[in-house]
Amino acid sequence: MSWSKACLVLFCFLAASSLAACGFEPMYGDRGVARAVDNTLPDIAIDSIPTRDGQYLRNILMDRLYLRGRPYDAPYTLRFTPLQKTITDLGIQKNGTSTRAQIDISTEMQLVNGATGKVIMTRSLKTVGAYNLQNDQLATLLSEQNITESILQEMGDNAVTDLGLYFRRLALKYAADKKPAGKTPP
Repeated sequence: MSWSKACLVLFCFLAASSLAACGFEPMYGDRGVARAVDNTLPDIAIDSIPTRDGQYLRNILMDRLYLRGRPYDAPYTLRFTPLQKTITDLGIQKNGTSTRAQIDISTEMQLVNGATGKVIMTRSLKTVGAYNLQNDQLATLLSEQNITESILQEMGDNAVTDLGLYFRRLALKYAADKKPAGKTPP
């Protein structure tokens, strides 16, 4: 075995062992917990979000969560504050015009227990993207729309990940509470 292959093998071994040492666990690694997460995510009703961008985000979340259709009597409701969209000009030239713009979109997500009405999880979501300001107004408008859709997709992905992690922790806690006292797992 050559020196470079030996170094590569050693690096892979060290990387894998460091991930295990830090407590890394894949979100969908334990099938029992993963099933609990997979079964819970489609049971979340998503409230309407005002504005066109809010509707787009809601549609993204519906596509990601409602794999078997909308829930009839959902035990949880997902609420969002109105999206805050800020456009900042960047790349200011000597004549005062800008060549680039940055879009910041932020909101707060709340997961509400349907039976009690109590907020059980709150997360702040923020995504940022940038686009070029071109001489052609239509090209600039399309660039803005494209980057807005991209960062809303990212925001939706972050929301689903946060929900999955919340329900994973809940399933792990429930599983730990069901273990008999005094016995350690094999």
